[in-house]
Amino acid sequence: MSADAGGRGVSEKAKPSRDLLARLRTQVLLCDGAMGTFLYSKGIPTDSSLEELNLSRPSLIRDLHAAYAEAGADILETNTFAANRAKLGMHGLEGEVGRINECGARLAREGGGPEVLVAGSVGPLGALIEPYGRLTSETARQMFSEQIRSLAAGGVDAIVVETFSNLKEALEAVRAARECCDLPLICQMTFLEDGSSQFGHRIRPSFDVLIDAGADVVGINCSIGPRAIHRLVVDHLGGTSYPLSVQPNAGYPAIINDRSVFLSTADYFRDYAEEFVELGVNIVGGCCGTTPEHTAAMAEVVRGRTPRRRHSREPVEHRVPVSVHVRGSRDAPAVSGVAPTSRFLEKLGEEFVVTVEVAPPRDIEPSGLIESVRRLCLAGVSAVNVAENPLARLRMSSLAFAHLVKEQAGVETILHVTCRDKNLLGLQSELLGAAVLGVGAVLALTGDPSSIGDFPRATSVFDLDSIGLVRMIAALNAGTDIGQNPIGHPTAFRIGVAVNPAAPDLAHEVARLEEKIEAGAQFAQTQPIFDRSILEEFFARCGHLEIPILVGLLPLRSAKQAEFLHNEVPGISIPDEIRASMRAAPPAEQGQCGVAIARELAREIREQAHGLYLVPTGARFDNVLEVLKY
Repeated sequence: MSADAGGRGVSEKAKPSRDLLARLRTQVLLCDGAMGTFLYSKGIPTDSSLEELNLSRPSLIRDLHAAYAEAGADILETNTFAANRAKLGMHGLEGEVGRINECGARLAREGGGPEVLVAGSVGPLGALIEPYGRLTSETARQMFSEQIRSLAAGGVDAIVVETFSNLKEALEAVRAARECCDLPLICQMTFLEDGSSQFGHRIRPSFDVLIDAGADVVGINCSIGPRAIHRLVVDHLGGTSYPLSVQPNAGYPAIINDRSVFLSTADYFRDYAEEFVELGVNIVGGCCGTTPEHTAAMAEVVRGRTPRRRHSREPVEHRVPVSVHVRGSRDAPAVSGVAPTSRFLEKLGEEFVVTVEVAPPRDIEPSGLIESVRRLCLAGVSAVNVAENPLARLRMSSLAFAHLVKEQAGVETILHVTCRDKNLLGLQSELLGAAVLGVGAVLALTGDPSSIGDFPRATSVFDLDSIGLVRMIAALNAGTDIGQNPIGHPTAFRIGVAVNPAAPDLAHEVARLEEKIEAGAQFAQTQPIFDRSILEEFFARCGHLEIPILVGLLPLRSAKQAEFLHNEVPGISIPDEIRASMRAAPPAEQGQCGVAIARELAREIREQAHGLYLVPTGARFDNVLEVLKY
């Protein structure tokens, strides 16, 4: 890039080139701002596909592009950020990838005119790539390739891969772009104020990796505002020579009249745009909350400027994990975590153990349940499973209740941790807190969706599935967070997982259990079982697995409950003869019949499994206590 001292060396009368990289050698370029901010202000529902508007309301999109072009933008990004097969599939539009992207490219060209550069916007897939998610790298690259080919066919001048926090996913997008087109490639990641992404990747080493993979321009966009990005450029990118882009949010949003409102003014953005140019940034633009007004203000100080050299400065950090491999428990280092010695964990896999599931109370009065736990302990229960908002119903914090159980009843716990209610940050924070509070075992679950519970409109997060969660916990046990950044003292959780012997595709269920074990699982607990033949087949297929398996039992209370579980609850199959026995018993004796059935199953299970996992109905433990007399 030019080392010119920032003079105004580009004639405004010269016809601009459509070659992005050629223009970057002689001028600082101005990119447009947010699409969603404008579209939401026009009444577009926040849960709709903004990219579908390329087909249904093309004039609206074209006019927005025109507004940014008139404000002075040199680069217009297409309205295709989420136009990949995965995200469009959430709206039933997976078959429209080609049309939406090609149309998006055409609308940007029509709105901006022949002299404005059009960059095809490519965002994350919205699903985690292995090892933390189920999406393979190959599938991710195929999805990116499909979108990028469509944008190239639509006539874009460049591709902008943006708003990635996972370096591995960003690399797949960059590789896809390099495989399917030779267009200039901008790759922007999103970082927090401390210079790390949500996955723990640090700025400068990440950019080095992306440039090596084929990106022509690297940059920072979204998540934080101008001041924070300015600080990141100063602290981390001094002395670098690759082209650099920045597109900050308009600060942090405030909630006003139930709407997110970004408060950074156009004048504020203009001031920072000038500072970005002075720092040697090559492309300046805006992200969430910015409007054509912000673009016009920035154009006043960006237009005609030539690139400056970035002054050398020692970067703040020198280390970044560019690999996201996380070791499972089998090859984790022999380190000592903070969990105390546990009699239950010592017995697990060595002796037959019994656990009982206890859901926390619906209010703030746990004393009744604590007393029930004491009774269970006296009856021979080794530990209690503390459920986390089971069936997406509101309960006391499972971690708080687990702590009370341990402190007030002296009973060890298996803490259920689901992926539904917390994001990557919240899950790791919760697990660190659990370790400090003495939780020794966790059951890693995907979790029931919020839509079936008390608050069906509540957001289900699902940043991870259960396999990704196991890998996260294994990483903490190895002394690192999800981004492989050291956490100091490692945790020492025994990691449990769920398995369903009655799954329609048992081969797939066993294969998934094998994946969980490979990820770091150390014991398993099954869904409640009623069918001996199902259990026998399950153990026949699992004979090679070297982890303790606790078999679930649910003592039936009534014939109605048996019919409900069999006909309406996924994963539970109750044989005809058991349901017939329940129906044949007088109503007052059906609970005793259910206990007798569970006792018989418990005796048989003792010969095959490493333990029992008893699931009561609600907070009624009388039947469970009777089963324990088997």
